[in-house]
Amino acid sequence: MTTKRIAVDYGDRKIDIDVPNEAVVVEYEDPPLLENPEEAILAALRNPLDSPPLADLARPGMKVAIGFDDITRPNLPPRTILPIIVDELNRAGVPDRDILLINACSNHRKNTRSELANHLGPAIFNRFWRSGQIRNHDCADQEGLIYFGVTESGRHVEHNRDFMEADLQIYQGNVSAQPWRGFTGTGVIVGLASTRSIASHHSFNTIPDPMRKSRKTGAKKVGMKEEMTAFLEEATGKKTFYVNAVTATGGRFINVFAGSAGAVSAPAWELATKSVSRKVPQADVLIVGLPPAYSYGSSDNTLIAAVGALVPPRYSPAGPVLREGGVVIAMSPSRGQIDLARYPSYQDAADLYARCHRVREMVDHEAEFDARPQYRHPYHDGFGYPPLHAFWLFYELEYTLDRAGAVVMAGTTNPGAFRSLGITPTTDFESAWKIAERHCGKNPVTVVAPTFWSRPRIKFIVEE
Repeated sequence: MTTKRIAVDYGDRKIDIDVPNEAVVVEYEDPPLLENPEEAILAALRNPLDSPPLADLARPGMKVAIGFDDITRPNLPPRTILPIIVDELNRAGVPDRDILLINACSNHRKNTRSELANHLGPAIFNRFWRSGQIRNHDCADQEGLIYFGVTESGRHVEHNRDFMEADLQIYQGNVSAQPWRGFTGTGVIVGLASTRSIASHHSFNTIPDPMRKSRKTGAKKVGMKEEMTAFLEEATGKKTFYVNAVTATGGRFINVFAGSAGAVSAPAWELATKSVSRKVPQADVLIVGLPPAYSYGSSDNTLIAAVGALVPPRYSPAGPVLREGGVVIAMSPSRGQIDLARYPSYQDAADLYARCHRVREMVDHEAEFDARPQYRHPYHDGFGYPPLHAFWLFYELEYTLDRAGAVVMAGTTNPGAFRSLGITPTTDFESAWKIAERHCGKNPVTVVAPTFWSRPRIKFIVEE
């Protein structure tokens, strides 16, 4: 077999690996970017989709709440968009004292003062922090939440009280790829929700099944976000004014859309789809590089590294990118260690999984885990992840654990931590490739995603 050398992410550096000459290498590449983002943002605010201009919605005496995506998203959009929003509100007669900014951290951890300062930039942070007008959302604080009811499909609608009671609701968000056909955006639904609400679309029975979604039923299924948005709008009599950026590397702007949730989603998703879609064959072997940090923290964390290995196959909106019985090789020197102050429930969740035959059995333990004070206290009063976050990660892992013949973590220095999750540890890529050949033969169809996690995530479009 003739080979070519490819550099892939490997912790805080790149590492060269030799893959078949025919291997398909796919990475995100920036499309044309906005030359003047500030001008485009202002134009979007003044000519929104399915909404009056922001300045016409705002009036003196109004209490205004602005939600924004947390630090798991790039900081260039909030640093650029939020000052322009605030200026428009001021021009409409809304003073700074009537504006509240809420970090929509969903079921993630709350962000520290320094993190918020870096995320928002001095123009906003220095202006609103000292007066207590920048707050973290708390998904478990019942006094800070309002329960609106249950949708027809059984999803609980319970969201941040300060945001919902505001006279004018604004949300600054980022549109990026999510598994299967999804993208982020419509951030109120997830970012400002309670644990109970999030569980009704993050628990194991709500994780999308690509095979079920691909069947033709003759009727268009209403998506989770659309259903919950409509429910909230009817319950509150208000529509959130969204300002969503479609972004490239480093959060640089491809375009920006403003207006109602239903109106901004379609053009933003269409543009994002063009930006992130990459044609590939169905792979016998999928190779993914893991950088030092992504999504929820360091790839030295066992579960975050497992996400890095097991979640990419779910980014295939049509046919599966990984064939049944195929092999995933993740390249990482992960130490397989969990910081219990930052991730208080992660290790216990991993130990629970070790006692289960399948991931979905963990659902029976959600309520008990969520009530444990040793997990709740670091979240409510500190900066630890909430109790059930580890469960959401495990539910995302199930698809690839069931589909793959083997998942390999090549380069880890803590083999036992990954072996306990059903991931095969090896010292290097050469050893991992031998495992792949045992499962897939000597000339496997190979797809390499060297920078899947260090650049905007791509979607694998499988060619027939």
